Amino acid sequence: MNQSKLDRQLEAGAEVFFRGVGNGVKKMVKNPNLILAFILVTLGCGVIFYLRDVILGQFFSEGEFNIFTIAIHLIWIAPILTLYGFSRMEGQTTDAAEAFASIKFCNRQGQYPEQIGKEVDGKKVILSFRSPGLTVADWRSRKSELETAFDCNIVKFEAPPHTKQIIKMHTVPSSDGLSTNLPWSDQCISDKEFVIVAGEDLLGSVEFNLDKYPHALIAGVTGSGKSVALRCLFWQCIYKGVKPYMIDFKGGIEFSAFESFGEVITRRQDALDLLKDLNREMMMRLDLFRHTGTKNLSEYNRKYPNDELARIVLVCDEIAEMLDKTGLQAADKAIFYEIEKEMSSLARLSRAAGIHMLLATQRPDAKVIVGQIKNNLPIRISGRMVDSQASEMVLGNTKAAELGDTLGRFMYSVGADTWEFQAYNFQDSDIRPGNYQRGKMLLDEQEGLDVVRQGDEEYYDEYDSPKDFEIDNEYRGF
Repeated sequence: MNQSKLDRQLEAGAEVFFRGVGNGVKKMVKNPNLILAFILVTLGCGVIFYLRDVILGQFFSEGEFNIFTIAIHLIWIAPILTLYGFSRMEGQTTDAAEAFASIKFCNRQGQYPEQIGKEVDGKKVILSFRSPGLTVADWRSRKSELETAFDCNIVKFEAPPHTKQIIKMHTVPSSDGLSTNLPWSDQCISDKEFVIVAGEDLLGSVEFNLDKYPHALIAGVTGSGKSVALRCLFWQCIYKGVKPYMIDFKGGIEFSAFESFGEVITRRQDALDLLKDLNREMMMRLDLFRHTGTKNLSEYNRKYPNDELARIVLVCDEIAEMLDKTGLQAADKAIFYEIEKEMSSLARLSRAAGIHMLLATQRPDAKVIVGQIKNNLPIRISGRMVDSQASEMVLGNTKAAELGDTLGRFMYSVGADTWEFQAYNFQDSDIRPGNYQRGKMLLDEQEGLDVVRQGDEEYYDEYDSPKDFEIDNEYRGF
């Protein structure tokens, strides 16, 4: 492990520890029993330190060096460790009625929610409340106050489908807040087949399965960490054996560290040519799957392990540069419409073919990213946005506009819920050169395969839209 990576990990560990000590202090001042315990520990340490010479003289020779000598001279660390231990105490110690009363969280009749259940699932505690007259939206609007009142971090609110009067509040201890710096290590890479990880939320790793949800849109203003998050996801794809393609109309700077894995395209015509090639590859694969009785890339590769096809990932750092037609003359718009058409086809049909797009933008706009593309990007990740409209475009709500300016802090949407997480701090030095690609491209063997048949035989136009392979966006879970 290089020194810079070790330094980052040590820094992150120190931050977690001292945040825990601070949370332990907060928890202690609210609990007389913890105050008493802390006083006794501190007094005990004082007595031991005061009598250290007597204690050591009873058991060891004068001047003898041993571990107990070190321990006694470091005895004053014990109160700090005690505070950290308080922060790790699990369970919900705050009285619910008292907590609700402290923030005046009640219905119009002045009734407070009544706690009726508690479940413990690992570090997560799920509290159930009878909540007449208070909707999930009411609970969500008071989330920050409820977190303070209950001394916890709230992961989500849930209303069981069979009743409108019960609310479940999913919580984790306040000491388990989000880190402000998560150093990347290849040990973070998921062992699951083509699952990539973006960072950590309150419950653990944030994972996305590209087999189910093939494309991602990552947005965020300058300084949000958008490009870092994109490169982290892209590196995992390369490590897992994809055939990579890169488009960057800002001179290729963002992907310069990846150039050993493939060409970085910086010209619009070259990008259009690439998109056309990927559509041809996609249609050839779908045709091959029909003839071999397989449904998708994973199934085909399992059935024909000696003729494996490569999974493909196309990454673009600023999609608006490819698609924004604002202010252009009609003649200049033609290539933009062609690019839009090719990308729309890939977005709709390429999941089964194992072709994925990771697209990033600073300025999401419905006029730039048309519905046929946006609606088929099921993974939505957003860093801080300067206005609510941009957040709505990506997440379907305004929460990205409410994010702080912590570098690497993002939101991602799952169904009706939006989750906050800290992205990994990925560095170009984390990239390890090598030949990782697994499988082949059909375009490389086009003449020999004779996949596309014309004349009297069956022919598949490259712009057909067979329903069997379209993305189903009815469910947005990841």
